[in-house]
Amino acid sequence: MNEDIMCNEWRVKFVVSLVVCLIIMLAGLGTAVAEDLEPGELMASMSTALAEQSEQGQAQFCRTISASLSASFYTDGCESQVGMCTAGDLLRRSGGQVVGSTDYVADGIGGGIIGEDSIVFPPVEPPTTWTYAGILTLITDLGDLISTDVGVFDTAGGGFTELNRVQGGTGIFEGATGTFFINGESFPDGSGFDADITGEICVTSRRAAGQLRQVFLP
Repeated sequence: MNEDIMCNEWRVKFVVSLVVCLIIMLAGLGTAVAEDLEPGELMASMSTALAEQSEQGQAQFCRTISASLSASFYTDGCESQVGMCTAGDLLRRSGGQVVGSTDYVADGIGGGIIGEDSIVFPPVEPPTTWTYAGILTLITDLGDLISTDVGVFDTAGGGFTELNRVQGGTGIFEGATGTFFINGESFPDGSGFDADITGEICVTSRRAAGQLRQVFLP
């Protein structure tokens, strides 16, 4: 009987010690403060700490995305320091329904357009291959998705490809992360381009992940 009582007391002390350690780690409480708390206060503090931890490290719900876009270059109102801006329509991959708009502002360019012999060294790539980097905003009724991009444009053949890193946004895209790719072809007259979007976007709620289907069908 006495052994059972001693065993139970040891278990209680062990559990309380674990709780104290957890509170100290999650909430940053000092040891002296934690030792002064009653068991009920310990549990309340632990719940608060867990809630704060959850807010600081929000869950991510990732979905494969697919869409298309059609955009044109513009100069009036272009805020790019290198004079390269585009705007156009964001489209469903199947059916071509317009589900939003796009706006792109380049921050930098490279290649023959600025007199470089090549975008690589040694100069094995011709000067007709350009590089660019900037900020792409996809504007939808659910919010704006913002990404930074870096791309390669083969001006001789008209094709381009780019990597986009999601930087969050507004609406359902607040706190979003992910990576997507854009591959396309320029118009014959060079005034714009058509392209496809594929990749993955991670949002902070299941509801937002479900709403992604309204814009980006998998």
